[in-house]
Amino acid sequence: AYMGLFGQDWQLVWSDEFDGDSLDAALWSYQTGTGTEYGLDGWGNNELQYYREENVRVSNGTLKITAKRENIENSQYTSGRIRTINKGDWTYGRFEFRAKMPVGQGLWAAIWMLPTDEYYAGWAASGEIDIMEYLGNDTTRVHGTIHYGGQWPDNKSRGTNYVTSDTAFHRDFHIFALEWE
Repeated sequence: AYMGLFGQDWQLVWSDEFDGDSLDAALWSYQTGTGTEYGLDGWGNNELQYYREENVRVSNGTLKITAKRENIENSQYTSGRIRTINKGDWTYGRFEFRAKMPVGQGLWAAIWMLPTDEYYAGWAASGEIDIMEYLGNDTTRVHGTIHYGGQWPDNKSRGTNYVTSDTAFHRDFHIFALEWE
């Protein structure tokens, strides 16, 4: 059990230690392509990559998502994108992951939460919580943001960033966490 900031006795309800040599299909699903099939060319924020299952690997107790310079369809880059939609939904709790970030201009690693059902309309009216976003050219800073309010472009956001005075986020594994009450 984990004791939360305000005395909650939290119990582990979901985890993936990435044991084995493949992604656990009971916990994760892939998103592939460029977002056009969702009406979001460039995934809604001008992303340049084509997401592929082949860019996601599991080995030695870690998940590896690799960005590559390669041409697929109209994209000059590829990467990987996975999600837990319809396989894990939570309201409130501690969300924690251990990760080592990439380094390089144009890389944008992120772990975020979206609702499975958009009860209040499309993004961001039903909310989004960015646990961690990291830009590969700013190796000592991570961002956390909440998106809410109306549907885009009438949405709002609020966030902050954290700058490490220790090891840059690409040099070693760090634990990133959000406590949602």
